[in-house]
Amino acid sequence: MKKNKKVLITGGAGFIGANFVYKFLELGYKVFVFERKEANLWRINKILDKINMYSPNLLDYDELGKIILEIKPDIVLHFATYGAYQGSQQDINLTIDTNLKATINLINACQKVGVECFINTGTNSEYGIKQKPMKEIDVLEPDNLYAITKTASTYYCQMMAKNFNFPVVTIRPFAVYGYFEEKERLIPTILKSCLTGSELKLTRPNSVRDFIFIEDLMNGYLHVIKNIKNIKGQIFNLGSGKQTKIKDVVSIAKKNTGSKIKPVYGGMKKVQTEPKNWVSDISKSKKILKWKPAYSLEQGLLKNIEWFKENLEFYENN
Repeated sequence: MKKNKKVLITGGAGFIGANFVYKFLELGYKVFVFERKEANLWRINKILDKINMYSPNLLDYDELGKIILEIKPDIVLHFATYGAYQGSQQDINLTIDTNLKATINLINACQKVGVECFINTGTNSEYGIKQKPMKEIDVLEPDNLYAITKTASTYYCQMMAKNFNFPVVTIRPFAVYGYFEEKERLIPTILKSCLTGSELKLTRPNSVRDFIFIEDLMNGYLHVIKNIKNIKGQIFNLGSGKQTKIKDVVSIAKKNTGSKIKPVYGGMKKVQTEPKNWVSDISKSKKILKWKPAYSLEQGLLKNIEWFKENLEFYENN
């Protein structure tokens, strides 16, 4: 990839977005970030002098259009979202505004100025409950408003690619874990307990996830950017292709931290549907993107544990 290109990352102070901010700085890009004025910038505080921050109203097309025209990004990575955390994010209008209206405005503004690559970040929740590994060609059965709005934005992306040759791809990540994850999420909850000895309250031992390490996810996006001319309008799953029970994640974490904690199952109320099957079919990504995960869950957790030890204060103070 050529250096000195401009990348715009929406939601760049969030878990996934922040990792991409660091990655593209490392790759030599000029990095622009869209983030809410009230956002907590703890993840990117130490690099604020190296990036260009904006807080546009994504629902104001004129304001947004002016900023996009000013930046003229080469690549846009769209992570800004609302509603993924079903327990706390339940504002109906905000869900629709953020995930659908803002995405449409952003795509239209980018189409007007011309970008090389726009990656829309969807969700595996678009599939709904499936009995088999989820494939990109499956009938979508979203079962909550968040998933419905993300599904609608995916369809909008496909329409823009088909009707206007807009260089957009939608990625559906599965259960991403890694550096800078929100402290309320499963892996940080487990690691914090393992490293500090604090009580570990979880939902059910046999709940399953298809975990993908943040390094593998970033690698997948880089493969999309490299191949964008041939894959406009397409959708790709990024996962491990394997599902793991929560109790097995706890076992791996305990083994690699030397912890003796005993999790309290049922100590936490479940906030989302817990299907028996939750796994990606990643054969399309392997075949077309020439991508596959480099990290097993244990390898990813090992790297994550080392990072967590050095950054434990974030999880005690934020």
